[in-house]
Amino acid sequence: MLKTATVLILFGLVAALPAQAQTASPHPAARASSHAAAAASPNLASDQFSSEAAAKAHCPADAIVWANLGSSKAYHPSGDRYYGKTKHGAYMCQKDADQAGFHAAGRRGGKAAAKKASAKTTH
Repeated sequence: MLKTATVLILFGLVAALPAQAQTASPHPAARASSHAAAAASPNLASDQFSSEAAAKAHCPADAIVWANLGSSKAYHPSGDRYYGKTKHGAYMCQKDADQAGFHAAGRRGGKAAAKKASAKTTH
């Protein structure tokens, strides 16, 4: 009798496990979509995108760059080691990035670049 009761309890526990697993963790697609929603920044401008595919859909004929949204205002082209990897950035069409005042990484525009260039030529 004790053996039968133990077997019935074990069957009851095993039968309950899949039901608990389904309620505890959502479907993989649901997890992915909730993760993507959490990763998407609500502070992006209309020409900035959280995914490369969305940027490509916005401007299929233009190159896509990863723009640093911090103070550097630099962008990284596809193939650059920082493309899509900096903390505060977004995918953009290169034309839109140029028009918004971003510049290619390693190339600063304005007075700082002119001062640096003149310092190199005077040595």
